[in-house]
Amino acid sequence: MNALPSLNPGILDLDAPVVFFPVRHHSPAAARLVRSLALQFQPKAILIEGPADFNTKIHELALPHQLPIAIYSYVTLPNGNRRGAFYPYCVYSPEWQALQVAQELDIPAQFIDLPWADLVQLELAETDSDRHATSHRYADDRPLRQSQYIQLLGQQLGIEGLDNIWDHLFEIDPDLSLETYLERCHQFCFSCRALGTVEESDLHREAYMTQHIHHTLEQMGGPILVVTGGFHSHPLYEAIEESQKADESKAKGRRQKAEGPIHHSPFTIHHSKLGTQNSELPNSLTPELPNSPIPELPHSPPPSLTPYSYERLDGLTGYNAGMTSPGFYHHVWHHQPTVSIQNPKSKIQNPKSQPFSLSQTVLADVVQLLRDRDQPINTADLIAVESMANGLAALRGHAQVWRQDLLDGIVGALIKESVEQSNPFLSAVYDVLRGDGRGQLAPGTSLPPLVQDIQNQLTRYGIVPDGSMKQIRLELRQDLDQSRVLHQLRVLGIAGFHYQGGTDFSQRDDLVQPWESWELHWSPMVEGSCIEAAIYGSTLTEAAEARLLEQAQDVEREAEAAALLLLDASLMGLSRVGQPLRERLLTLIRADGNFLGVTKALGHLLYLYRYDDVLGAAENGVTDQLLGDAYHRGLWLLDTLGKPSGNEALLVTGVRSLLETAERCGAELGLDRQELMDVFQRVSQDRHQLPLLRGATIGGLWTLDSVPLDYLEHTLNAMASPQHIGDFLTGLFALAREVVQRYPDLLRQVDQVIQTFDDPTFLAALPALRLAFTYFTPREKHTLAQTLTQTWTPEGSSISPLSPLSVNPEIVAQVMAFEAQLQKTLNRYGLRGSP
Repeated sequence: MNALPSLNPGILDLDAPVVFFPVRHHSPAAARLVRSLALQFQPKAILIEGPADFNTKIHELALPHQLPIAIYSYVTLPNGNRRGAFYPYCVYSPEWQALQVAQELDIPAQFIDLPWADLVQLELAETDSDRHATSHRYADDRPLRQSQYIQLLGQQLGIEGLDNIWDHLFEIDPDLSLETYLERCHQFCFSCRALGTVEESDLHREAYMTQHIHHTLEQMGGPILVVTGGFHSHPLYEAIEESQKADESKAKGRRQKAEGPIHHSPFTIHHSKLGTQNSELPNSLTPELPNSPIPELPHSPPPSLTPYSYERLDGLTGYNAGMTSPGFYHHVWHHQPTVSIQNPKSKIQNPKSQPFSLSQTVLADVVQLLRDRDQPINTADLIAVESMANGLAALRGHAQVWRQDLLDGIVGALIKESVEQSNPFLSAVYDVLRGDGRGQLAPGTSLPPLVQDIQNQLTRYGIVPDGSMKQIRLELRQDLDQSRVLHQLRVLGIAGFHYQGGTDFSQRDDLVQPWESWELHWSPMVEGSCIEAAIYGSTLTEAAEARLLEQAQDVEREAEAAALLLLDASLMGLSRVGQPLRERLLTLIRADGNFLGVTKALGHLLYLYRYDDVLGAAENGVTDQLLGDAYHRGLWLLDTLGKPSGNEALLVTGVRSLLETAERCGAELGLDRQELMDVFQRVSQDRHQLPLLRGATIGGLWTLDSVPLDYLEHTLNAMASPQHIGDFLTGLFALAREVVQRYPDLLRQVDQVIQTFDDPTFLAALPALRLAFTYFTPREKHTLAQTLTQTWTPEGSSISPLSPLSVNPEIVAQVMAFEAQLQKTLNRYGLRGSP
């Protein structure tokens, strides 16, 4: 570490025109000390790392929100993909405290970082990836975590990991002075950067922030307080120092006027090459701050505030910025002494702090949570935990018991089994350390148009959720509009609307009286999820279709997924599927090389096109095209199938779907009947093909009235072995079970084949034979049995054949009346197929 470049000591000068305050995002120590610095020196302005395009709304951060909240920024790329980013704030975020103290001092505050749209452009240029994604901008700690300096410093201190090192150096000591913090943090972040990796996007961001700082300094003079991630502090300081030296070398009076344009650095010129355009950002809350050029992408709506939660902030649940355990640091913040605007040099105790130590407060919350979960803990165990945690803190040189001390104390004192195993006490500890804080926006916060449209739709159909859990049942023939709105919310992932059950149109097992059950419940996350869904569009219908297209882009070569996406579109009432979604669904079907997947998709599409009388799927204009493509794809795959193994039932279902599509929709879709018969003929004659498929295709040919009986009898003789007969009949009966009823000689031929089997052979063939005859109804089986008993009974024998089934005349009349009504209904809805 002796070979490190030297930190410029000028960065520590608190009398300089620009004072740089380095932070680690969501650091209570940084939040406390940035407040102390601002109150002590009272700068003319505070510039903060954050999205500059939010400056037009920065006054909304002064509203009485319930934290945590986040700035949510999103952009639509030219190819339709979307990228979003969160800038979260909790009460102990240094950026938040900088904003609050600026308001208290009545001085201007602005964000100075590149807008998210431009960061996306830079990332696309670096990675050549345009997949949709959501990022956390406060902030990715990977440059620090991956720095070699962290490894070297950890070895020297005997501490492992960035989180523990940071706590040791900055958080644990409540009496850490401002001067010590600044010197230590500047050196720490400078060294991490010197022995780490700097991405090109960071250089662009720093060039942009430098322009903002330089222009503000020219217009307002010093001192100015700049609050950014410590990773950026030293490069910004050197850039400003260099620009000041350049200005001093110029003749006096050539300074840029306040209303004049800002000279763009080469980095800003690079933005123009990426396709962005410069535009003037309107003034923020305070008119004294200058306008600044903000390059914008097309399709880049202004950022919005959204509720957030400690669960989303926690590093253990996927957040890659700041520190883990936000609930713990929430306690830290409220136990720290703070400073007031009346006396900035004297510390006062936060009135929200507890009369107990930090560790005792956390342990008390753990005990309460365990009691709520009916898992009480005795006093002796608590004493053991506290004693061990205190001992560990003393051994580690901690000024107070800290997060890792508590965790290690609990594991050492109470947990006897492996810590990898589930332990209720440890689970409660992690839940308390995470915290359950959920944000809520204050009235007066501007919201994206989508939020208002969702509210209007819910009000219109009387499905606005409230604080109670509410169950509703929808009869789809009467309540279809409500169902469509709820399905749009489901696809968008809006919180508070949960599909409980009902008619499953993908399985089609309950279509007599279609219905659905939904659970509605309002929570603060409902509004947040609506705001975050604005990335997809300004109206509910537009956003739902865009989300569906995004889901389609995540699928690769899966025809059934395409059909189910179309089913979702139908459930959402998208009567006109947009061209991008239409093309994507067609691509998925045409690219799928799995016969089973394509024919399963064909079954879904056939239902939507021919039999659906509820959702109106046939009206969307794309079902017929998808159905035709799935049919041709499935037919081609059958012709080139080879000899598949497994999923025999689905193979038969696939052949049946092809046959039914040709019969029901052939004339309307212009399907070539001869092409289907040719493929069936080739498969049925293929001696290397599965007997099941040979039987199914012959059954299809029989249904199409294109196979003579003698050919069927000939093939049956060829399939007479015990290994083949059952599978062949299964395929045959699945598509043409009436053939054996119309031609008793065929049944007798099957019987003659079976009669040649000895007992062991018959028992081996029996399972497949039983499966084949499951396609017949009980009455049909009785008729077949009568035919066989007549064959077995010698002429003149005294043995009586099976008696015919007797049916009460009243039942016959009821059945005839039902069949007449069924026929009338089928004709009414056109479900008899094409002529």
